[in-house]
Amino acid sequence: MTNIELYNTIEEAQRTLVENWGDQGKEVVALCFKARKFDGDTKAWLKFCTACGGNWGGMFLSGVCSLYPEVWEAIPEDMGVFAFGNILNVLILLGVRTWE
Repeated sequence: MTNIELYNTIEEAQRTLVENWGDQGKEVVALCFKARKFDGDTKAWLKFCTACGGNWGGMFLSGVCSLYPEVWEAIPEDMGVFAFGNILNVLILLGVRTWE
C-alpha cells in the first residue's frame, strides 16, 4: 500500500467512525491517535484475542480490550448496524494492517 493509499484508508476510517458514532467516534479516533501503534497484520492481532464462538467482531474487540483498554472503554455500547466495519476501522487506527 502506498503512503497516499494508507492516508486515504486512515482518513476514511476516521470519517466513518465520526459519522456512525458522533462524539463517541471523535473520542475513539483521538484515543487511537494517542495510543502506541500495534504495527502488525490481522494474524498477529489474533494472538491477543479471545475466541468468541464464531463472533469475529467480539473476538477482534477482545484484543482491543486487552491491549487498549482506554479505547475499549470509549467504544459505544450500541455500535450501530455497521458494527463490524466500525470495529475494523478502530483496528486500522490502532495500526493493525487489516489489508494484509
